[in-house]
Amino acid sequence: MSAMDISDSEPPMNVKEDQDAVLSMAQSHSGLSISVHPLVLLNISDHYTRIKLQNPSAFEKGRVYGALLAKQSGRDIELMNSFELPANTQETGQVKVDCAYLTTKQEQLKLVFPQFDFMGWYSLGVAPTDSDLKIHEQFLPMNESCLFLQMNPTALEGGAKEFPVSIYESVFDIIDGQTRLGFVKAPYRVETNEAERIAIDQVAKPSTSENEVGLGSALIAHLTTQRNAIGMLYARIQFLQSYLRDTKAGLVPVDHDIMRQIASVCRRSPVIDQIAFEDQYSTEYNDILLVTYLATITKGMNTLNDLIDKHNLVHSRGVKNTTKTVVGGKKGRRLNPTG
Repeated sequence: MSAMDISDSEPPMNVKEDQDAVLSMAQSHSGLSISVHPLVLLNISDHYTRIKLQNPSAFEKGRVYGALLAKQSGRDIELMNSFELPANTQETGQVKVDCAYLTTKQEQLKLVFPQFDFMGWYSLGVAPTDSDLKIHEQFLPMNESCLFLQMNPTALEGGAKEFPVSIYESVFDIIDGQTRLGFVKAPYRVETNEAERIAIDQVAKPSTSENEVGLGSALIAHLTTQRNAIGMLYARIQFLQSYLRDTKAGLVPVDHDIMRQIASVCRRSPVIDQIAFEDQYSTEYNDILLVTYLATITKGMNTLNDLIDKHNLVHSRGVKNTTKTVVGGKKGRRLNPTG
């Protein structure tokens, strides 16, 4: 498996006062290890895109939210999947969660995925608000340790490189002698397994359907994707080199877990320099050149055959016309003396 850690970032400066009251600046001390799988993020992004394009007015007035399904083992939580929840907005503007639909949907999914449990809900926004807190209170009877995942679809418009997803845990604070429910930001990481990496790679590949402009544009898009992937790999290798240099110089404390992961990557790299790899690469390269050469020869032979067919067609017509003229002349020469 591969994982990308997401560290806590500073809250935006334009957060409203009610958001300050809802979101606690304290660090999470629950000890939960939360990981998010790509399927959850793809589902949320797809949900947001469909609602915004199909019904913009409902998107502006209502909310986009759904349930999170996860596998939990002790304090390790893996958010594996999600599904949408119908938006029931009352006349007062508050959202009422359809608990009956949520229970029925969860029971149906339990038949297929018995290891998945309801672990929280998701929504869109910049930061938690008081309305988010009221919705969160409706999920607490189903899971007292309910998580809240919030995606900010406008975070990348300004060229920001931070991951536009935040996860919050619910905490109870005492404010003015009263117990109040609030959110505290929790660290998480994006984790993928082999099957998910293959699926994402297939989704990211350019389409070659008839609706595309042509194979040329698809090839350019595919090569661009490959170039970006290689550039990202090179940047990460440079980052690892910088980390090792800083660790050797004593600027960064040694993390043995990270060092073991780097050592595992380094043990795989010598495979590229082996003779077997070079022979296999040379064989595949020659095979591709041979197939390309045969395709070129076949195309040339087809063009030559078309040219020969046209030449034979024209030549056969010319021979027939010439034969008729000569025979007619001979008959004429035979008829004139007798006349």
